[in-house]
Amino acid sequence: MTGKKYSFAAMMLDRSYQHDAAVAYAFMQQLSLKAALKQWGADAEEAGMKEVSQLHWRDKFVPRRYSDLTDKEKKKVLESHMFVVKKRDGKMKARKVAGGNTQREYLTKEDASSPTVSTQAVLLTSIVDAHERRDVAVIDIPNAFIQTRVNNLKDRVIIRIRGVVVEWLVKIAPEVYGPFVATDKKGNKVLLVECWNAIYGTMITGLLYYRKFSESLAEQGYVANAYDPCVWNKMIKGKQSTICFHVDDCKISHKSVKVNDDTISWLRRDYESIFTDGSGEMKVARGKVHKSLE
Repeated sequence: MTGKKYSFAAMMLDRSYQHDAAVAYAFMQQLSLKAALKQWGADAEEAGMKEVSQLHWRDKFVPRRYSDLTDKEKKKVLESHMFVVKKRDGKMKARKVAGGNTQREYLTKEDASSPTVSTQAVLLTSIVDAHERRDVAVIDIPNAFIQTRVNNLKDRVIIRIRGVVVEWLVKIAPEVYGPFVATDKKGNKVLLVECWNAIYGTMITGLLYYRKFSESLAEQGYVANAYDPCVWNKMIKGKQSTICFHVDDCKISHKSVKVNDDTISWLRRDYESIFTDGSGEMKVARGKVHKSLE
């Protein structure tokens, strides 16, 4: 503290202001690709190229011709957008997003919703961690959605890409995308691609990743908690290992540091892909103090 005395109301107001400022910063620093290129120039372009490169490297996109689509497929084509966010450290990150709002016409909430760990479960497992003096690690799975393969044909989506992003894809792999590029009535380049991996913005993305991660846990011998499907446990060396997760953020705990090391190793093996540009590394936080799962 600075030595100044604050009333409780003043402290709450100050905290509220700080929170609002943080939220405002996050929203104000995210721009559409067009606006980002205008404001940030080459840095925004580098972030955008990095994003489409990752999508291509993961064999995510399979180009399609509009004339080859069925009537049903044509009705379900989704528009896509790219946003660029400037982080607090000055770095920029771009993300390709599908306009999944139109999926509400044929997908129910029950068919698309994904479980997420409850606040109560995070708090209760944290109390157990502290009481049993467990070693705790918080992990951020990199590019969780875009590395989730969509094996069921009915769950794959076709998106429409426009403008400069089309040019970037053709630059990366001209033989793959070039023959499928078309032009709309305004003269803009257009490309249709079928997404063989999950993509941000679609209603079912979170559910697909949940299924994949749950299968990984089951293969490792973990069992889902009866009261929260995002809390999984396994007895290792006579002590309980617990993993609770909110989409791609995980909290793992066990009495043994070595056991957590082994858990992190198999997560790296199955979910970490380091690309030529150095991106894709799994973020791991160790210690006694952690940010909550977000």
